[in-house]
Amino acid sequence: MSRMTKSTSAPSHESPEARFLQELATGVPKVQECQACGLHFFQPRTHCPSCKGGVYRWVEMDLLGTIYSYSTIPAKGEQPSYNVVLVDMDEGFRMMSTCPGMQLQADCIGARVQASVDTDSQPTRLVFVEAQ
Repeated sequence: MSRMTKSTSAPSHESPEARFLQELATGVPKVQECQACGLHFFQPRTHCPSCKGGVYRWVEMDLLGTIYSYSTIPAKGEQPSYNVVLVDMDEGFRMMSTCPGMQLQADCIGARVQASVDTDSQPTRLVFVEAQ
């Protein structure tokens, strides 16, 4: 006996994280857009965090955001200190990364930043720079 199925697009069976990293490697960061509710979301996942829809597409990411919070990780041995930032992206999700070369102070909260692809790191990653 055969099962009846809805005639909707089947969810992708690819790893969302692997696909995100693959897109980053091209130099054009992309995020998922839910086909049911239109939400753009990050961390890569198999279902929309809002409506739980499992059908999405990858769209070019708007690179602008606002610093929500930051921490400075002190130097340890040979490793220099570095910062970690939480950035509220204009598309409505929050990302965590670093702002290489920026000396962050308390007044940086609310500062506008822009995501940039760091192809020198392995794996390729997004970092933040001052918005232009």
